[in-house]
Amino acid sequence: MENTLEEEFSFIAITPSLSPENLSLYINGLELFRRNINEIEFLIIRNKFLNSKEYRKLAKKIMELLDGKLPCVLHFDNLDSFHQMDDLVSKSYGAHFTSSLLMELKKDDLHKHIQNEKIFGGSCHNEEEISFASNLGLNYCILGPIKDKLIDEKIVTRGIGWRKFSDMAKKSFIKTYAIGGLENNDFKIACNSFASGIAGISMFDQSS
Repeated sequence: MENTLEEEFSFIAITPSLSPENLSLYINGLELFRRNINEIEFLIIRNKFLNSKEYRKLAKKIMELLDGKLPCVLHFDNLDSFHQMDDLVSKSYGAHFTSSLLMELKKDDLHKHIQNEKIFGGSCHNEEEISFASNLGLNYCILGPIKDKLIDEKIVTRGIGWRKFSDMAKKSFIKTYAIGGLENNDFKIACNSFASGIAGISMFDQSS
């Protein structure tokens, strides 16, 4: 698959988790997001708390509101949902897969959309998953988390750190974006660590 992502360092925004109760408020705020997309390459529409029907409704609404002004990538954590939303994937910029789903995917699952030049990416945490994403022909991977995640000053998720990220990113054959507690001011160290860009919910928050 030809990598059609931009060559320069960029940002990938990821939507925060939404509930049906705050969906309307979130959608109303998207207009602000549309005005600040100069450095945002695309938006991953992610929400692990919505069922398939609610997610379809959310993704469709966001894509309609953005109206092509910002490419939207759909997020999938199971193969059935990916196939069931075949029509929506066809209308989107592409699809992003969780690390567990990556290990289930076959090139045949992507063949139709590859022909239509859709962008595909996956979440990775180690060299094996990066290699798997590369062999599938994905355009990019998101690697992390970089920083420790803290709740009440206690570490709940240990970050891999920039040194380990750099070691893996420089060996990667596909574009590799850093994720995990990052902000715009992490731009320089990410560049120096062989990152193609930064991804995260914080990118969305800082742009809206």
